[in-house]
Amino acid sequence: MAMMRQDVIEVDWLLFPEDACAVEKRLRAHPAIQRADVSPVSGLAVVVYDETCLTVDDIQRIVAECGYHCRGVVQPRYLTKESGEQGG
Repeated sequence: MAMMRQDVIEVDWLLFPEDACAVEKRLRAHPAIQRADVSPVSGLAVVVYDETCLTVDDIQRIVAECGYHCRGVVQPRYLTKESGEQGG
């Protein structure tokens, strides 16, 4: 049974909308990826994939094969140490 996971991946070097389309097309071609939406403005890709067949490292390799750099999963600011927890 497929175990679907959604991650937001940071993709660098997207200069034009066509760049995002090329990455989307390559990601969507993989059978373990159910959905991929890449924004050339934010440089983020939302990828829904079967985590029993694919890892984030695999996704990074797919992006790299397109000629772009992938920084990996973006963590929401509130989950990172740098967010500077404030409290009393």
